Amino acid sequence: MATTAADARPLVELTADAPTVADLVAIADGARVSLGADVLATLAASRAVVEEAIAAGRPVYGLNRRLGAGRDTVVDPAEFAEFQRRTIANHRGGVGESLELRETRAVIAARLIGFTRGGSGVRPELAEAYAAMLDAGVHPVIPARGSVGAADLTHLAEVAAVVTGSGRAFDGSGGIVDGRTALEAAGLVPVELAPHEGLAVLSSNAYSIGVGALAVTEARSLAAADLAIALSLEAVAASGPAGNLSAFSSVVADARGGAGQRMSAAAIRAALAGSALEKPERAVTVQDPLAFRTAPQLHGALRESVDRAQAELDLELAARSDNPVVDTASGAMVSGGNFQALPLALSLEGLRLVLAHVGSASERRAAALSLALAPARSEGRTRVPGLLLYSAAAAVAELRQLAAPATLGITTLSGVEDHATLAPLALRLLQRSLALTGEVLAIEALHAADALRVAGATPTGDGTAPVFGALDALIAGGDASADLVPAALSVLTGR
Repeated sequence: MATTAADARPLVELTADAPTVADLVAIADGARVSLGADVLATLAASRAVVEEAIAAGRPVYGLNRRLGAGRDTVVDPAEFAEFQRRTIANHRGGVGESLELRETRAVIAARLIGFTRGGSGVRPELAEAYAAMLDAGVHPVIPARGSVGAADLTHLAEVAAVVTGSGRAFDGSGGIVDGRTALEAAGLVPVELAPHEGLAVLSSNAYSIGVGALAVTEARSLAAADLAIALSLEAVAASGPAGNLSAFSSVVADARGGAGQRMSAAAIRAALAGSALEKPERAVTVQDPLAFRTAPQLHGALRESVDRAQAELDLELAARSDNPVVDTASGAMVSGGNFQALPLALSLEGLRLVLAHVGSASERRAAALSLALAPARSEGRTRVPGLLLYSAAAAVAELRQLAAPATLGITTLSGVEDHATLAPLALRLLQRSLALTGEVLAIEALHAADALRVAGATPTGDGTAPVFGALDALIAGGDASADLVPAALSVLTGR
């Protein structure tokens, strides 16, 4: 990414190189976007294939044949313009709350990135219109629900509606205006869709990919779970022989050999470097409860699950998932099913299950700390509310429910669209799981900080000492737990 003197925002240039999750997240966070010369050439070559198919009169789904069950019904060339408009209007079936602006930008960015891969057959000017909409901050109102994961049709129809001058968009002050008004206010003009573009703008899992990239980035920040367990180890060691570091040794991690476990164990050891737990003369239990000593295995599984999900997102970002896919090498438009992104959907499912395990173990550690604090609590010497543990227990109960499979669900409306991945549902449940897991980890850390203060101990670990200081200051502020928990999570994650 780069910046220019005229605009301090970062710039993401999309080129023939494979795009990354980091590129997409940067655009979602407000970076400008430009299309490289190689991308414009790819778009032109891809569009030429569509124009040649029109001229030759070859039957192509969504071009000169209708959609869904009408796949073999001819579209008269005289109806092409109206067919594009009807296609967009018919797919604006989403319901529910609107996506947040950051999520909206992620959706637009994901579809724009898809255009640049050359499988869509859209004109360069349409791709540039999407880039211009991002740069100008024109944000369509996109209802969150409607896609069943066989391309995120309802989400993308709202984007297409605005870029063509209809639909609804936010006006920058919290209000909503029609799409044409939003474009004009930004100095942009509506685009009229060319033949095939009505389908091409919809043919992508851009919600699952775009918002999924945001979720996976957030999940990676929950490697802060290693810091929470480190602080808990300092807390239990401050008042007894608990806190055996052998479970976090490289010997144990190497004996199994998992990359995630090795990383987690190393992170916990680094956070505790210089702490009292490293003193060889300290009396220590032979081994701690499982919620403590198996943290590297649990947190390692989270790290590996995040890596798997990111690998699937990287694959989807670089893919030509359109149907039909434009193949410039053969000059053909080929019907297929690359929009059926089950590997991505399953990686989102897996993340929820791992988060339930991580959250469950964290709550058990918080419960152990809460029990140890009971005498001090009865004497009025604690500062963290006792029932904060109940909030952790409630969150874990919900995490367990959210961990159930979501992708094995319904069929859709006809004998043609008869299976779907439900990736968007898996993603929405993941977003909730991330929020709940963060709360549980924060509650654990708050209990650990309170236990350390009650014991009159100050952590000396390289990672735990500064975190304890920040958490202790938060607790001393006396904020309600509704404010304290998110603030504590920010301390843990550094976000």
